[in-house]
Amino acid sequence: MTDVLVLQNTKIEGSGLLGRLFCEDGFNITAIYAKQEKIPDASGYDLVVVLGAPESANDELPYLKKEQTLIKDFVDMSKPVLGICLGSQLIAKTFGGRVYKGAKKEIGFYHDLTSSAKLFAGFDNPFTVFHWHGDTFELPKGATRLAQSPDYPNQAFQYKTAIGLQFHLEVDAAMIRLWLDKTQEQLEKIPYIRPEKIRSEIDGNISTVNDNMRRFYGNFRNTFNL
Repeated sequence: MTDVLVLQNTKIEGSGLLGRLFCEDGFNITAIYAKQEKIPDASGYDLVVVLGAPESANDELPYLKKEQTLIKDFVDMSKPVLGICLGSQLIAKTFGGRVYKGAKKEIGFYHDLTSSAKLFAGFDNPFTVFHWHGDTFELPKGATRLAQSPDYPNQAFQYKTAIGLQFHLEVDAAMIRLWLDKTQEQLEKIPYIRPEKIRSEIDGNISTVNDNMRRFYGNFRNTFNL
């Protein structure tokens, strides 16, 4: 059985469809709320997933430093790491990439470009994803860019056994609506972000995002023989 460790960094950002796919395949999942629970070591797990949160990878928070240590341990043991949003930024920082504020926040449905990477086999190009981030990063030395957007050249990358996704494929409609509900007031202060437009686009895009999650999940499993 594949043992998966999921590090959740805020209560409203769970593993979503990705977690359901793990369950369907019979994986044994241990979910840790990293802010309040002890982060275990890498020895008992085959894969770690590091989820997103509003915090920055540059924040001097003890639990984020522990996550970076865990990420390095997994890679040193040639075990796969999947980092989503903040998780991708933590991977980049762990291996020497600079994390910094992007030119503008990306929040909503976007159409990113991918290379011919195996992890994105079967994807349209551009492909539909959901973004919710304001930070970006430089690629660590030796990393490979896998996807990009006009404002953020590093949307997905691979460093050895670590995969970073700046965007969200794991989301479902309820998760997006919850995020919008929790941040409506802040979003309305950003002139180029229109929360109601994002809401209106959910039903027309979420099935495509979910299909892309399933494609990525299958490619990820095959890449790492999970």
